[in-house]
Amino acid sequence: MRTLRRKRPLSGTYDLADDGERGYDGSRDRRRKNQVASANTLDCMADMYVFRPGGGSEEWERRRQERAERRAAVRARYAQMLERRAGLDELTADLVMALLFDHADDDGNPCIRNSHPQLPDDHDHDAGFDCPCTWDADRRETERASRRAAWDRWANSPESEAIRRHEEAEMAAVAEWLSTEPDVEASRTVMACPEVWEGRIDGHSFYFRERHGDWRIELDLAPNGTFAERVVGTEDGEFITEPVELESGEVIAEGVDSQLGDSAVEHLALIVRTVRDHLRSGGCQHPGAARFCPSCGARTEVH
Repeated sequence: MRTLRRKRPLSGTYDLADDGERGYDGSRDRRRKNQVASANTLDCMADMYVFRPGGGSEEWERRRQERAERRAAVRARYAQMLERRAGLDELTADLVMALLFDHADDDGNPCIRNSHPQLPDDHDHDAGFDCPCTWDADRRETERASRRAAWDRWANSPESEAIRRHEEAEMAAVAEWLSTEPDVEASRTVMACPEVWEGRIDGHSFYFRERHGDWRIELDLAPNGTFAERVVGTEDGEFITEPVELESGEVIAEGVDSQLGDSAVEHLALIVRTVRDHLRSGGCQHPGAARFCPSCGARTEVH
């Protein structure tokens, strides 16, 4: 579910204290401070949504019980490993597991904050018991061969071919659009994630980046004093790199992906339009122009 990025004031008092009737320090005064801070915070936030899984209380309880059983099974397996590898008896191994992983509040609710060690999920490499770090050379080679075969199947599939044709058509449309814009040079330097465009517009270098629904445009790029290691080759299985100074520019615009349109041409057109609007506004010599309506020319009040 996407969070709408429309900011608007929220009324009322909101309590984000997550310790029942008390603040973090157990005091009601702290609770009141949390209420004020929470209201002020929410005044500046986008709309928020709460996701509640369906099924009612019985379904929730079933899921909770299932998670508890799976966690108990993982915990027991690690306790048994302590007995085998460290030579601990069953009681001592269970005590070690309790000290490391069993953390709960006064009501017995398990604490899941990252400040405590957490048991791994059983769906992730069999809770760590089948982690790649446990494989021998033969198993690693078998897994690599399996991944290569899966990639080859995908690369030769109709779905992959459809994606390639779509990208080729998009780039052809971009090239045709650019042919009508002699003062614009642009290329998409990252095709997947993030979406990155670089080039020059009316003599000004630009950088566009979109990721996770957010985008920004930087203008007039220049070295910024930071360096990255660019890979230029390999030798004996090791990367050969060279230091490259990175560039950045003034962020002139930011937004969300719903503003970009659906096609690559629409994305690039917005970039060009935004940069040119910025350049025109910076060179405008009419400070009083904002006093007139751009649609009808009527004089407006400026406060």
